[in-house]
Amino acid sequence: MYTSFMNTLYRSIIVSFIIMAIAYQRSLALTCYDNTNPGGEMQTLSNDEWTFCAFIPESSKTKGKVFGIGPASDDVSPYMLAFGDSEPGYQVLTMCTYEQYDFAQILNKQLPKEYLFRCVCNYDKCNQLNTFENYLTNLGGSSAQ
Repeated sequence: MYTSFMNTLYRSIIVSFIIMAIAYQRSLALTCYDNTNPGGEMQTLSNDEWTFCAFIPESSKTKGKVFGIGPASDDVSPYMLAFGDSEPGYQVLTMCTYEQYDFAQILNKQLPKEYLFRCVCNYDKCNQLNTFENYLTNLGGSSAQ
């Protein structure tokens, strides 16, 4: 009877530990808005491999996009440098870049250069999709970690 009680107690402790470990891991995952699915529907996704949430403003040529990025999907080293420059009284909340992609050079094909303006941020749900002006306004009211 004592052995049965100990086995039950042992299993309960193991199950509790596993549940706490999963909850802890999920708490570390960055949560970003995402509309890159085939239907373009807005979702809130969490992924522990993401380092940043990204926001591409809507333009006359394309709809706006929001998604998460990490080292597996993007070169995040420039962003890591910028966000790592925080100190007491100063914190980088968002970094916006204007990028040029020369796919003709990369793919060895005759293709025009492409340009992309995107912003990245590193706290939960910081990449809300709306107009760029609203995005900047909302950043001031967001609660960065």
